[in-house]
Amino acid sequence: MAQPQQTTVRRLRPGDEEVVRRLAEREPQTALLADDRTIFLVAFQGDDPIGFVFGYELHRRRGAPSILFVYEIDVDPACRRRGIATRLMTELAAIATSRGITEGFVLTEPDNEVANALYASLGGARSEAVMWDYRYADS
Repeated sequence: MAQPQQTTVRRLRPGDEEVVRRLAEREPQTALLADDRTIFLVAFQGDDPIGFVFGYELHRRRGAPSILFVYEIDVDPACRRRGIATRLMTELAAIATSRGITEGFVLTEPDNEVANALYASLGGARSEAVMWDYRYADS
C-alpha cells in the first residue's frame, strides 16, 4: 500500500502564475503575486495544489501600522478534515507576525458553520460587524 504524499505549504511569488490558474474557477488575477503586501500560500500534495489562503496587509491610518485581511481560504473537498486549513491559517499568521502585524480579520457568512468553527478554533473572536457592498462601475 502506497504512503500518502506529504503536504507542503509554500508562499507563491512571481513565476507561480500557473499555480494560481490551476486554483482558479474563473480567469485569475496573477499580478497580485508581485505585490509584497499580498500573502498567497498554497498547500501541495506532491505537485498538486490542494488548498490555499491569501490575505492582504492593509496599512492603517491609526492604531497598529498594518492589519491582515484574510481574503479567501479553500481546501479541495477530497482533502478536507485533515488540518490543511488550520495549517494554512497558522502559517499565514506566522508570516504576518514576522512582518510586525499584530491583528487580522476575516469575513464569512453567519451560517457558514465550517468556516466559523475553523476561525473559532484558531482563537478568533466573532464580531457582529456589518459589511456593505458597492459597485463603482458596470462590469
